[in-house]
Amino acid sequence: MKKGRIAIGLILFSCSFFLLGYFRTYVFLNINERASLIYFKEQYPPFPGFLGAFEAYSYAQLNNLKWVLTFLFTITFASVSAFAIYVAFKQKALTYLTLGLYGFVFLISLLFMAIGLAYSPFYTHGFNISRSLIHFEQTPMIAIVLFLSIYYYKKDTHT
Repeated sequence: MKKGRIAIGLILFSCSFFLLGYFRTYVFLNINERASLIYFKEQYPPFPGFLGAFEAYSYAQLNNLKWVLTFLFTITFASVSAFAIYVAFKQKALTYLTLGLYGFVFLISLLFMAIGLAYSPFYTHGFNISRSLIHFEQTPMIAIVLFLSIYYYKKDTHT
């Protein structure tokens, strides 16, 4: 039964991350393309599908939207990871560990952004490091490492 739960968690995790990552890429590619075309004052086609709700957004509004979406996608990726870990191992403490790890990486990202804002020569580097950390959080890598670490730890300690 324990192996069945782990298999279900792994399947849920894989499918959820694939679909969520594809959706995130779709949203950000379209918004980034529109923002770039607006910035360079070029013609642009209408947004596809539900993104049409942002049709009248200016360059600044699209950039602000990206901040909100980044935060929402980070929360969503952390939630999917925490749910998969919970389904696989049935321990709330591990769920909290997962959410805590995502929160920690998010705070480190914010720290680099704040340092860049406070110390202007470091701004570009701080922004790039911060963005890389957030991109990392919006992949399955943290959850995969955490999942495998928990699995092998439990296997070695027989608990």
